[in-house]
Amino acid sequence: MSPTPSATEPNIWRVEPREWDAQDSRTSSEYRWLLLWVIALSVLGFGSLMTLVTAALPTIAADMNTSTANAGWVLTGLMLAMAVGTPAGGKLGDIYGHRNTFIFGLVGMTVTMIANYWVWDIGSFIAVRVLFGISGALLMPSGMALLMHSFGAEERAKAVGWFQFAMTGAPTIGVVAGGPLLDILGWRSVFAMFGVVGAIATLLAIIVVKPIPKGERTSIDWMGALFLASATLLILLAITRIPKVTTNGGSLLTDLPTLLLIAFSLPLYSVFVIWEKRVPSPLLDIRLFSKPTFALPLGSAACNQFAYMGAFVVIPGVLQGPYGYSVGAAALLMVPRPGVFAIASPLGGTLVTKVGMRLPMVVGSTAMICSMLAFAYGSDPTNFGLAVIMVGLVLSGVSAGIGSPAYQTMVANSVDDADLGIANGMNQTVMWMGMILGIQSMLAFAGADMSLGRLRTTFLFAAAIAALGYSAPLFATKSRKQSSQ
Repeated sequence: MSPTPSATEPNIWRVEPREWDAQDSRTSSEYRWLLLWVIALSVLGFGSLMTLVTAALPTIAADMNTSTANAGWVLTGLMLAMAVGTPAGGKLGDIYGHRNTFIFGLVGMTVTMIANYWVWDIGSFIAVRVLFGISGALLMPSGMALLMHSFGAEERAKAVGWFQFAMTGAPTIGVVAGGPLLDILGWRSVFAMFGVVGAIATLLAIIVVKPIPKGERTSIDWMGALFLASATLLILLAITRIPKVTTNGGSLLTDLPTLLLIAFSLPLYSVFVIWEKRVPSPLLDIRLFSKPTFALPLGSAACNQFAYMGAFVVIPGVLQGPYGYSVGAAALLMVPRPGVFAIASPLGGTLVTKVGMRLPMVVGSTAMICSMLAFAYGSDPTNFGLAVIMVGLVLSGVSAGIGSPAYQTMVANSVDDADLGIANGMNQTVMWMGMILGIQSMLAFAGADMSLGRLRTTFLFAAAIAALGYSAPLFATKSRKQSSQ
């Protein structure tokens, strides 16, 4: 179902009326597909490097004399920047123009990709990746807005589908091309290669992308973003300490640094909630969480992403550790996940249209649980373990592709049209938060040695978190919009 635009909502959801003659219509049709290709090329490095860095994480940790859990911050820092920066990035696009914001974000991503070639330690690497995430937070919402405006209101759902395909399908090609280069040239050279791709995409964007009408000038909740980022950072630091404490035989209940980190984070979360209730233009509209049809699908999707991304970071270590594959081979073995995700996404949208939201959500959660169980069994290289891991990767892609459209549709249908913009921003923020917690928690559970017992415990824990995803299809009541149809 395509949402009906409102006069008061942000520009990402609004399509300004415009008169088209026959020639304009043909030009528009040609332009929107050209725009799609430019956007796909622009996000190629973002999605591809997410997979390639994940596969190379053990090697990166060894090169920089740190643990895999600490090296995981090159992913977690990026995602934290995306989580708190995406809503602000969307508003900046409304204020200063989505074309300008898109190109500015693309330039930032290109520069930081090239800069990663020269990082000298894990701290500098993490810092550059955070800047890369901030650039992505500018590019992603503006890219979606440009594509939605280009396709028009009647084909907006198609625009979303193609954008999601670009986000998952293009990186699959990038991983296939970049995977072998990890072994041949090393991980630093792969960053430089995608930096060149980003430079080409930037030139094409400057030439091809046309401006669209700006939205209303609204204030940006920088303080809310700071409170949320600070509180989450403290929790992540506490999670990162888990391997060190447990390896030394200590107890988390008596570890003073861990307790202090948690103790300081909880008041910050409380301050964030209070601030969001009072600020005129909040980063997250806390009041929407009182609706079960809004809160439950958000929580369910976050639980799925917890297992999805957490396992995706741990599995390369399994392939390179117990299985003994090279970095490049491990990257290529990970291809089924984004590939199946790209294929399953259109099917997920079709299922929502034909059978409703509950069945796809149940299928998505079930597939994710089975995926984690497959990883738990496949952590042992004997008894067809690799084949089972491949099945698990396919099931992860199926879960994300089938379930995501249903979660997003239920969230959209639970709010008024005027709140679609902020609901979309909140959806992205909560999803990124689920990914962040999943990565750090599962890396901490797996530990540096990645013994069979710890790996199986890690994936069973992820399966339990994924099972919480059943809350939306089982307990969410019909929204006002659904009932009126």
